[in-house]
Amino acid sequence: MTSIISPKLEELNNQSENGNEKAFYTFLHEIKSNHTPLIEQCPVDDQYKLITYIWLGDRKTENVYVFGSFPGWDLSVNQLQRLLQTDIWHVTFRTNKRFILTYYFSVNDFFENDWIKRSEQYRLDQFNENIFGEGTNKASVLKIGMEVQYSSRFPSNHYPSGKIETYSFYSSILNNTRKIHIYTPHDYSHTSHLQELLIVFDGNSFIHNLSIAKTLNYLIYEKEIPSCIAVTIDSVDRLEELTYNDKMNAFLTKELLPWIQTRYRVYQKAKHTTIAGFSLGGLAAFYAALQNPHIFGNVLSMSGSVH
Repeated sequence: MTSIISPKLEELNNQSENGNEKAFYTFLHEIKSNHTPLIEQCPVDDQYKLITYIWLGDRKTENVYVFGSFPGWDLSVNQLQRLLQTDIWHVTFRTNKRFILTYYFSVNDFFENDWIKRSEQYRLDQFNENIFGEGTNKASVLKIGMEVQYSSRFPSNHYPSGKIETYSFYSSILNNTRKIHIYTPHDYSHTSHLQELLIVFDGNSFIHNLSIAKTLNYLIYEKEIPSCIAVTIDSVDRLEELTYNDKMNAFLTKELLPWIQTRYRVYQKAKHTTIAGFSLGGLAAFYAALQNPHIFGNVLSMSGSVH
């Protein structure tokens, strides 16, 4: 991944240096209409595309960074540069990969290696309406050469549908109450067979944004995975709970798991139990399994925040 110059920004820079004051406003109109990041063909190698992240600052803006699966989490290369004396901040990278990912901006960032404080003030892309997540867990989405079409891959009327029940669960260990969503497969009430167990962090996102029910309906019906029960856990304080939190692990092993095992027909051996999550949830899944390998025999960490 190499940092280079966007042809559009190079043209804007040249026009601005030549006294074309309208060029700045023309460029702003373009990015507001076409959205960001800018995606351009690399002029020196057409196998690559140029991805340019843009932030429109103001007179109080001192620095800007961008973080995500692309371009990564490296402070030394992720800092945006100011375009002349304008309020446009930018950085360009090139890639020949196809992907769908989330990213964030961090403005007036002097946190150095304090990633928790940094993540508390992440900002969405001002000119990108493609958003993933809800509430305080939103992130901007970048798609390069790929589209996610859950409805076409998992038509709702074709595969037997499982059931989702939602509960309010009080934890005396964490001293709070959260929602948990429990998926049972379509034939659960008609069989006495034990089920695999999948425990997932960021429950609300998996239910509403990642179509976990449709995905499991499809995978179970096509016998690509064994029949399973999925327990998705909402967060109360995501940063606190999912960052190396021993109390969260105690909640999982001493409160949630016993509750599940007394109410649902699930295997109780570690090899039948999977813990999963994305981003901080992926980190929390890793940590839970490392601390409790006798309980969680499998980990699914999707872009886990292990940096």
